[in-house]
Amino acid sequence: MPWDPEQGTFGAYMRSKNVQVRPVGWTWATRDQVLADTSARRTVRDQCGNDVTERTDEQGREHRDVNINLR
Repeated sequence: MPWDPEQGTFGAYMRSKNVQVRPVGWTWATRDQVLADTSARRTVRDQCGNDVTERTDEQGREHRDVNINLR
């Protein structure tokens, strides 16, 4: 039975069908855990457990080091 505006809102119709709708604020972006954060170094752990360190050396060059979790 299709939605009829006379019988209520479209949201109520979808809830009655148990359709899962993504609320505003959810995102498909990964959630990385920040382990250390300073002005010259930032280390995060990604969803796979790998530690990624982004750092700046004395000459201002940027580096990225990755410690891969093989467990």
